Amino acid sequence: MASVKQFQVTFDCAEPDRVARFWCEVLGYVVPALPSVQVPGS
Repeated sequence: MASVKQFQVTFDCAEPDRVARFWCEVLGYVVPALPSVQVPGS
Protein backbone atom coordinates (compact mmCIF):
# COMPACT_ATOMS: atom_id res chain seq x y z
CA MET A 1 0.00 0.00 0.00
CA ALA A 2 1.35 3.42 -0.94
CA SER A 3 1.83 5.96 1.80
CA VAL A 4 0.11 9.34 1.63
CA LYS A 5 1.98 12.46 2.62
CA GLN A 6 0.07 15.61 3.43
CA PHE A 7 1.40 19.11 3.82
CA GLN A 8 -0.04 22.53 4.44
CA VAL A 9 0.95 25.81 2.82
CA THR A 10 0.32 29.15 4.51
CA PHE A 11 0.30 32.46 2.67
CA ASP A 12 0.83 35.71 4.56
CA CYS A 13 -0.39 38.70 2.61
CA ALA A 14 -1.53 42.29 2.98
CA GLU A 15 -4.76 41.73 1.01
CA PRO A 16 -6.25 38.33 1.98
CA ASP A 17 -9.64 39.05 0.35
CA ARG A 18 -7.96 39.70 -3.00
CA VAL A 19 -5.89 36.51 -2.75
CA ALA A 20 -9.01 34.52 -1.76
CA ARG A 21 -10.94 35.87 -4.77
CA PHE A 22 -8.03 34.90 -7.04
CA TRP A 23 -7.90 31.31 -5.77
CA CYS A 24 -11.69 30.95 -5.92
CA GLU A 25 -11.56 31.97 -9.58
CA VAL A 26 -8.62 29.66 -10.38
CA LEU A 27 -10.12 26.63 -8.61
CA GLY A 28 -13.75 27.29 -9.55
CA TYR A 29 -14.79 27.46 -5.89
CA VAL A 30 -18.03 29.26 -5.03
CA VAL A 31 -18.26 30.68 -1.52
CA PRO A 32 -21.56 29.57 0.04
CA ALA A 33 -23.91 32.23 1.38
CA LEU A 34 -23.82 32.85 5.11
CA PRO A 35 -26.80 31.44 6.97
CA SER A 36 -29.25 34.04 8.20
CA VAL A 37 -29.27 34.49 11.96
CA GLN A 38 -32.18 35.96 13.86
CA VAL A 39 -31.36 37.76 17.08
CA PRO A 40 -34.08 37.40 19.73
CA GLY A 41 -35.69 40.70 20.74
CA SER A 42 -34.64 42.64 17.65
